[in-house]
Amino acid sequence: MEQPQIILDILESVDRDGERSQRSRASEVGIALGLTNAYLKFCIRKGYLKARKISARSYRYMLTPKGFTEKSRLAMNRLSVSLEFVRAVRGEYAALYASEPVRQWENMVIVGTSTLAEISAICAMERGIRIGAIVDPDSTDQHRLGLPLHRDFSAITEAVGGAVIADLEQPSRARDLAETALGADRVVIPPFLLALLPKKAAA
Repeated sequence: MEQPQIILDILESVDRDGERSQRSRASEVGIALGLTNAYLKFCIRKGYLKARKISARSYRYMLTPKGFTEKSRLAMNRLSVSLEFVRAVRGEYAALYASEPVRQWENMVIVGTSTLAEISAICAMERGIRIGAIVDPDSTDQHRLGLPLHRDFSAITEAVGGAVIADLEQPSRARDLAETALGADRVVIPPFLLALLPKKAAA
């Protein structure tokens, strides 16, 4: 976890409950107890927090006006990064759907149910490409995004032109599942996901 993220998490934690124990706060933020103490002291030195002793072993922390400003700034930066990621991902899926042979495939399947699936489905709709189903071996739902959801390609009754990978957690498994069912030439992967995949051994 990067330092700005930890500082934001600390400031948000204090804003929610200034009297929480450091052990509890460390668990909430997801860092070690000693590191939590160090970041609290850092925030006090920077003028983001004030501390008041309320018992022999505990303190009450409060955000200062400077701390509120910094919390807002860090939160906006995080949101900006998230939005930039979404825009970049959307651009890559749009480019895939505009490419050959994808735009000739009459019925496509999205593999994965992460947020990427929604972005992928929106891009397909904008390009007039039909998505017939979603495949995710871990899902127990029957529908997602208004589409039939299956755990395996064998459950799909319609002819499938190709598949697009939208699994952020296990893209390699999603690719292998789709390629086994359809063949590698009928599976497309956006570049940012492709970069996360282990390279295949040469035949």
